[in-house]
Amino acid sequence: MRIPYRKWTEHPYPGEQTPPKGSPEAGYWPMFFIKREGSNNFLDPFQRRINWNIRNPDTIDWNRELLIVEQTSASLTSQQAQIARYWGSDELTSKVTPMIYSLAERYRMGSPYTARILGYFHAAINDVCVITWFLKYLWDVARPNQYNRNIPSVLFTPRFPAYPSAHATIAGCSEVIVNYFFPQESSTMSQLMEQSAQSRLYAGVHFKVDNDEGLKLGRQVGEMVVQLLRAQNNVYHCMK
Repeated sequence: MRIPYRKWTEHPYPGEQTPPKGSPEAGYWPMFFIKREGSNNFLDPFQRRINWNIRNPDTIDWNRELLIVEQTSASLTSQQAQIARYWGSDELTSKVTPMIYSLAERYRMGSPYTARILGYFHAAINDVCVITWFLKYLWDVARPNQYNRNIPSVLFTPRFPAYPSAHATIAGCSEVIVNYFFPQESSTMSQLMEQSAQSRLYAGVHFKVDNDEGLKLGRQVGEMVVQLLRAQNNVYHCMK
């Protein structure tokens, strides 16, 4: 029998006396591709009910996950710390968006096509953030630093629940969207987004499973958008 995981809203951060308070509102913002049906049900762009590709936290061995964080922190290399700082220095989209501009220029794409890529990309990121925040506050999973262990962190621990990692969900979604428009770059893009997600473990602010499951969830949302893009392209070619 697994021990229940700690709740983010029930345990203070180190040096604090009261548990943190969050803002779950983003989990209920409007979405572009996904439709909310009721409180916990969602439909994809084709009006099909979505079964989210992410494990329920009750099925996860959080003691094992805590051990992974402790071991990673204890053996952290200077390169891993640098990776954590690079990817955690600002919003992930502030790094991906310039990549899209650079690739559009490299492959000589015009302004309309570049605008289309950016539109789909940012709309998809909006949707993945809404789903991520909905699940974060639904499950209320504590951060590693809330387990009363002396776990040093490279970065400041964010003030919202851990699971799934938003950095990872955004990375997974970015990977799928960018790879659709630039398949020649898929290997490089996938490696970068995988590194971005796992940088949160190096930073000491997430469990490894937060990142692994977050990548899966982000890719799932990205695939929904890509399915819509393919369907639209098929309609366009049929009309030509």
